[in-house]
Amino acid sequence: MKITFPHMGDAYIPVKVLLDTAGIEYIMPPVSGKGLLEQGILHSPEFACLPFKTIMGDFLYGIEHGADCILFGGGCGQCRFGYFGKLQDEILKSLGYNVNFIYLDLSNISVKEVLEKIKPLTKGKSMLTLLKAIFYAVITVFKVDRINKLSRFTRCRELNKEQTNKIISLFHNKVQKARGYKDINKIIRSTVKELKKVPLDKKFKPLRVALVGEIYVAAHPQINFEIEKKLGSMGVEVQNTLGISYWIKEHFIKKLLPFKIKNRDHEAGKEFMKTDDIGGHGLSSIGASIRRAKMGFDGVVHIYPLTCMPEIVAQSTFNEVQKKYNIPIMTLIVDEMTGEAGYTTRLEAFIDMILMKKKASAALHSPDTSRLLNNC
Repeated sequence: MKITFPHMGDAYIPVKVLLDTAGIEYIMPPVSGKGLLEQGILHSPEFACLPFKTIMGDFLYGIEHGADCILFGGGCGQCRFGYFGKLQDEILKSLGYNVNFIYLDLSNISVKEVLEKIKPLTKGKSMLTLLKAIFYAVITVFKVDRINKLSRFTRCRELNKEQTNKIISLFHNKVQKARGYKDINKIIRSTVKELKKVPLDKKFKPLRVALVGEIYVAAHPQINFEIEKKLGSMGVEVQNTLGISYWIKEHFIKKLLPFKIKNRDHEAGKEFMKTDDIGGHGLSSIGASIRRAKMGFDGVVHIYPLTCMPEIVAQSTFNEVQKKYNIPIMTLIVDEMTGEAGYTTRLEAFIDMILMKKKASAALHSPDTSRLLNNC
């Protein structure tokens, strides 16, 4: 039995660690491939969002290359992501593919549920080996997150342009060929050392922009046109408020604790949306924008796939958020028809606008201007 799984940014790295450590055979779709998305679009409903079509393409690649089992997650709630797996399973059956669909309920996931769901794949494996596999996978999530944070810091400050991007590209090339936690951990450690050696312009003060929105698009460079690299090359330090480590903390680690820890972004969002949930990460998008404004960030980029209802609801509050907290917010909506050139132009215009706003504010508060205003 061979398993396949969809990509979502760097999630493939801890999944590889999990499956390698547990001794489970798998077929991993290419990290990037235009052809996969085209296949996903061909066999998906026209109204489905881009994440659905991207995931569908990954499944088709895995099955066509020998996988007979799919590992995927879902859950309940207002977001349609909870229904992806069921619909995709039906589509694959209609195409004549008979595969075993292992479906994890991500809204209430636990170690016990993971072990129970992957039981068909783990015959003959000891409980210790499986627990070790889960432990190593979770650790890897946070180690990869450290690399991403370092790259966001160095990319906008580096003296030798593109050096950070080359290090990250080499990191992914090595990881895709590596097997198991030990080898991947070595690659992570060496990559951290390389990033720390990148020569930086220590006098440069970059703009700080937060990335909020739908988690799949925000975390997946292949469908967000590598937005973090684009902004970094413009001299912007990005804080991605979403990602794999965010999801693990909110939906896995916090549920293991004997006490409840509230999501601060989620709670802050209730100021403009008087409800406990609008689905997906809608409330968190609002709250993250508010909290980053209070932290002194220069702007917010809100990104989501076309037809994503939770983010459409969140977007409806942003005019009020911008007025109250004086922070520019730009929304980018992506689907398979989005053109990269126009997308990049909008980002550049947004950053130019922030720079002009900062310069105007600095001029207004300069000593010479203050004296002139006082004499008027």
